[in-house]
Amino acid sequence: MKKYITPALVLWFLAPVFGELFSGSTPLNEYLNPFTILVFGMLYGSGAILIRELIVRWKKGWPSLLLLGLAYGIFEEGLLVRSFFDPGWMDLGKLSIYGRAGEVNWLWAEHLTIYHALISIAASIVFVEILFPARRGEPWLGPRGLTWNALFFAASLPIGALLNPYEAPDFLLGMCWLAIAALTLAAWRIPAPAPASTSARAGSPWFFFGFSFLATFGQFFIVYLTGEKESPSFVVTMFLLAAYDLCLLWILRRRSGNFTAWDDRHRIALINGALTFFLLIGPLTTGGQYPIMTVSNPIFFFLLLWTAHQVDRRVTAERAAQTTNVPPVNPS
Repeated sequence: MKKYITPALVLWFLAPVFGELFSGSTPLNEYLNPFTILVFGMLYGSGAILIRELIVRWKKGWPSLLLLGLAYGIFEEGLLVRSFFDPGWMDLGKLSIYGRAGEVNWLWAEHLTIYHALISIAASIVFVEILFPARRGEPWLGPRGLTWNALFFAASLPIGALLNPYEAPDFLLGMCWLAIAALTLAAWRIPAPAPASTSARAGSPWFFFGFSFLATFGQFFIVYLTGEKESPSFVVTMFLLAAYDLCLLWILRRRSGNFTAWDDRHRIALINGALTFFLLIGPLTTGGQYPIMTVSNPIFFFLLLWTAHQVDRRVTAERAAQTTNVPPVNPS
């Protein structure tokens, strides 16, 4: 099928699946609507494609990917649906009170920006690159494809404003644009991490699966437990959340040998661990509102496991081939 389906097309469809469908924000019966698929593809899909093409063309690495992912999160939640500012946003719950100051839902804004950077953008891009390893380091689109996706992504903004007509202060919208510009500039300027030789071993992919699952659980635990208790001060919670995520990144770097000692088996396990958390928690937190999740989410989970199994077979075969082709060592 890879002969007929391009990685850019797969990413266009997969990014909204990760961002909306797997997270439980949009259940399968609502997602399978041509208009919904089109709008989500224009937003998530074209956004992920543009970010991925910038990373490749700028010859950048994971720091730039995360920075552009943060910029995307601000674009979607701050400018398009404006959940950063709307106190009546449907998913806020207690966070419409706890963490709200100066017409901004601050804790929610931090939480969702991180979510989109990691799941909607980084996870979807890396996942598709794992599916198409031979095309990992090359551009997937030419000038025409880039232009169309840029137009799609830009068009999603007025469509989103039409569907979510919350009037946020112009000053706050301007600050969102400024933050997006600053993050994009930083992503362009920051150097790609230099390749480093290491003798470390990443170990079992299951470690990364469990690490990602528990890390995602911890993120939600911090946000929603403090929101439920409305204590401590939301400013403290925001600093705690940032420190928590930086600590997780440090652990991940050490365990993966500065991201050089692992391979696609570990990367896909890391992605699947976070996605499994969302697939599990979705039916538990919607109170039976979307019974289709009890059927669709187990299917999604087994699809993730099947994909990981195929990746394991590929990487194992590649390593076996490399071992076979190693020339013998001259005893002299």
